[in-house]
Amino acid sequence: MMEHSLESYLARLPGLDCGQCGFRTCRELAAHLLDKPEDITRCVHLKVGSRRCLQSPVPDGKSEVTWQDLLGREYDFVLEPFPEDPGPREVILPFNPLNVERLGVTRGDVLFGRPAQAGCPITHIGRVMEEPDLLNGLVTWCVVGPLATREAKTKEIGNYTPVAYLGLVSRARVELQIGRRYHFLPGLCMLQSRHSGVISEMARRPDGVRVRLEGIWIS
Repeated sequence: MMEHSLESYLARLPGLDCGQCGFRTCRELAAHLLDKPEDITRCVHLKVGSRRCLQSPVPDGKSEVTWQDLLGREYDFVLEPFPEDPGPREVILPFNPLNVERLGVTRGDVLFGRPAQAGCPITHIGRVMEEPDLLNGLVTWCVVGPLATREAKTKEIGNYTPVAYLGLVSRARVELQIGRRYHFLPGLCMLQSRHSGVISEMARRPDGVRVRLEGIWIS
């Protein structure tokens, strides 16, 4: 029977540290697998049956983009977080906008809720990056993942509508234009599922094209 080391298990795991397996990091799951290798099925990002690590449609800078999400659907570009941000930047509108003021949401808070309007089944956790727009109930946050809930007190905002995604495009296979709807892949999407949105703002910079996308759907 083949012996596995901690490093060999780490090589099979996706390295997302998403916490869905019940462990805080992929390294902690890998250490657990040394005693209970059958528990590798806890990782939702591995293929059923072979349990080999899924090839990410988004490259690490060394491999080529596949231009297909995990369901085989084509997309036009990869939307990456701004280098200065801790995660993907979004503008969100809670189903009950009054909760922003009722909960006393302020810059630096960690919130969690689900983008139900877009049809996403995943609860998102984000850090508020700007003081909220209390007039409209809008919150600008960066999605930071479940580990943030262990580092700070969180506030639940419930279901929300994603109003806009903001990010950097450095890998695209089409010409980008304001006012057009595109299919894109958020680089850190846990589902690795393509989204669609309309570019409402764009600016060409040395590091790529900085864009704002509105009318967000998973499609």
